[in-house]
Order: sequence, then C-alpha cells, then structure tokens
Amino acid sequence: MLEIIRRYMSKFKIETLNEFAISNHIYLDKEELSFLYNFIKKNYEALYLNPDMDLSRYRGYFKGDNFDKIIKLLNDAKIKYARFLN
Repeated sequence: MLEIIRRYMSKFKIETLNEFAISNHIYLDKEELSFLYNFIKKNYEALYLNPDMDLSRYRGYFKGDNFDKIIKLLNDAKIKYARFLN
C-alpha cells in the first residue's frame, strides 16, 4: 500500500490539495495551503505508519476552524480506510 501512496505523492500537486480542501468545505489561504502541502509532502509516510500521530502542535498554522476541519477529515479517512492502515 505504501508504494501506491508513494507513486501518488510523486505526482501530487498543490492544486489537487486545494481542490480537495474546497470540495470538503475547507477554504485555505495561500499560507495555510502552502504549509499543508509541504507538510503532507514531507510527512505522508510518517502519517501512514503512525495514523494516530499528534498533530495539535500545528494548530497555529491555520486560521479559524480550518485545523479542526482538517483533523475531522483525517479522522473520517482513518475510519473509512482503517483496513488499509498498518
């Protein structure tokens, strides 16, 4: 599974992330989007290997309730795809 994710991430674009966020009613400004994109690109393997990673220290990089929306989306994905995680 990790190899499939690696292939996807090699082609992952910031525009794709923005479209996904908007489709989930998460509206990120340029700084938030840039931070999230770079974080995902650098940490996707760690997130896959440790789906319960504490992300609370990143709350300050987001405005309003964007962080809470992102965490909810992540938690929903963990439930939906639990059988594929470790």
